[in-house]
Amino acid sequence: MIPMHPVPEAKHTCPFCQTLLKCLGWQITGMRNLADLVCSTCGREFYGDLAAGQALYTPLILDKKTGVVHDPYGIDWFAGWLRESYAARKSDPVPFDVQERLPVTQHVVLLNCLDTIYGHSLLKLLNAQHYIDRRPDVDLIVMVPGFLEWMIPEGVAQAWVVDLPLLRGTEWNDWLAREIQCRLTPFPTASLSVAFSHPHPDDFDIERFTRVKPFSLDEWSADIKEPAVTFVWREDRLWRSVKEQPARSLEKIKHLFAADDAIKIQSELVVTLAEALRQEWPNLDFAVAGLGQSERLPDWIKDLRQNTLNTDIERQWCTRYGSSHVVVGVHGSNMILPSAHAASVVELIGEDRWGNFLQDILFRPGDSREMFFRYRFLEDNVPAPRLARLLTSLLRGLPKFRYLMDPRLCKHGIDYELLR
Repeated sequence: MIPMHPVPEAKHTCPFCQTLLKCLGWQITGMRNLADLVCSTCGREFYGDLAAGQALYTPLILDKKTGVVHDPYGIDWFAGWLRESYAARKSDPVPFDVQERLPVTQHVVLLNCLDTIYGHSLLKLLNAQHYIDRRPDVDLIVMVPGFLEWMIPEGVAQAWVVDLPLLRGTEWNDWLAREIQCRLTPFPTASLSVAFSHPHPDDFDIERFTRVKPFSLDEWSADIKEPAVTFVWREDRLWRSVKEQPARSLEKIKHLFAADDAIKIQSELVVTLAEALRQEWPNLDFAVAGLGQSERLPDWIKDLRQNTLNTDIERQWCTRYGSSHVVVGVHGSNMILPSAHAASVVELIGEDRWGNFLQDILFRPGDSREMFFRYRFLEDNVPAPRLARLLTSLLRGLPKFRYLMDPRLCKHGIDYELLR
């Protein structure tokens, strides 16, 4: 936790004098949690990131007078958000709903989940369980964008719902900063949660947030008759294989990578995948869920796609993931909730996303060997027939694998006859 009130703490060094900056106060302008700083040597004034979320790893400072962001880490996207939002500061009121759920009687901790990326906001919210379960000495306030209100867990003292769309997630809003300041300073003491960007799987139970039970691996039959497979659809990052497709001219292939035709290719690949699996399992339960409704799917595929999100749709999707033997999808925030609920995951990830490997996957804790089996990663240009073969191997093989790797059958001194 980062102390904010009554005495704030922040450690930043003046980029000109290399001396420790004095912390005068703090303000939260939206997704950015900032210390108000001054250099006692040169007199320059700065704003510096408090060490929460991404700033836990790469805290930056901004020169108040010039707007220059000093970025010793070379993290252009994070520095750009700060620089551009400061240059375009706003002061318009935004919808700010305060929900008092439990009495506030002790030290307050604020968990700021505002962000411009859906997955970033969601992952920050998962930090809430740590304070609810392991810090009885604090009262937790969560500040979330409107689209995450449905996932706020029981045990939160207050919920501050700020109805800002993701497109405005980086916004520097002075009105919001004053509102947060006015609501926190009446409390005797207040701190800021570090809001880990990638909370450890042991620190949260996804059911506490979505109220949807994940797939029980013990219900996976060794002789599976009706496997449930869900493809997680998105139209801005695509499954893009053209291998093992009918031969086409070079001009035709180039044309197919236009936006609309690329979505058409993805649709064809998904249907090809489903048809190959249905050859193995005539009673296959195949569904497609996600944002976007381009391209019609065959009637035997459950089409759960939508163009817009709301709470009921997200719960419906999570219920589907929780009943899926395997979910398949392209790397991104869209895979966070599917991976948390389904029994197994196959993710398609392109070279441009290798640096973000595993950041969109919520692992269900278990034996490490079993986890290697249940979580698979392939290039995002994998042909549909090859992907179908992998899914077939996974669907048929998991029960046997779990038996062979059962920890009770791998330890000396156990009466194995009692386990047969």
